[in-house]
Amino acid sequence: MELAEQEAAAQGRDRVTGDHLLAALTRLGEGVAVTTLGSLGVDLARTPSPAVHAELGRLTELARQEAAELGHRYVGTEHLLLGLLLENEAAVPGIGLRQARDQVIKILHGGGC
Repeated sequence: MELAEQEAAAQGRDRVTGDHLLAALTRLGEGVAVTTLGSLGVDLARTPSPAVHAELGRLTELARQEAAELGHRYVGTEHLLLGLLLENEAAVPGIGLRQARDQVIKILHGGGC
């Protein structure tokens, strides 16, 4: 979240949106979300993403829903990614919510990398 806030500030924005969150995940370079996207052939550094203007509060709530649906008691990068895709399935071109969710599950269970 801190990286997303930094992304927003760097762009002169006072509110953090999905665009900033996705940019932060790219900058992070690690975590289940990045592993998921990489295993699905997405290179975030080279793949332009459509605008995701949902505010961070909404995306956080969607991420919590995804975490609960997966039976997790924490919110990780994977849930943030799924929340982004739930809000706007076009957030990551070529990757759908169901495909990403299935891949997250595989990675968390030790496969699919």
